[in-house]
Amino acid sequence: MTEQDSALEKKDNVQSILDKITKDSFQYNSQDLSQDQRMDVNPIQLNTQNIHINLDKDLYKLAGKITGTTRLKNSLDIVPYVHIFLYFGDDHGIPVHNTTSDKDGNFAINDLPPGFYTLFAQAGNNLKYYSKYIKLLPGEQAHQSVLLK
Repeated sequence: MTEQDSALEKKDNVQSILDKITKDSFQYNSQDLSQDQRMDVNPIQLNTQNIHINLDKDLYKLAGKITGTTRLKNSLDIVPYVHIFLYFGDDHGIPVHNTTSDKDGNFAINDLPPGFYTLFAQAGNNLKYYSKYIKLLPGEQAHQSVLLK
């Protein structure tokens, strides 16, 4: 056997090995492109959190109280039977408490957890009052003068 024959035989062996490797390593994938493809390009993520605060006022003495008097802003005359709405934080959705002042313009909201509150008051269609960030510390009583205008 000559050198040329030996080189040709090696080349044929290498080629057969490459053919075998190539044949075994190919993967064919096909997809019917006429199928409907659905992809959500605007995904929405909604995170919610519910916080339930239950205070045992006898055990911890953490519950607070907001009291006040409803008056006209200019004359300081007492305005009776004013509707009072209390919201937790700066939220204006559903009030955490609502009440009405008595005939002397006084109101009290008891057993409130510590935090910041927003108070809205309304008498009839014209007289209104709005106060943000009423700070209530644990066991504290906050007095809020409601001056309707």
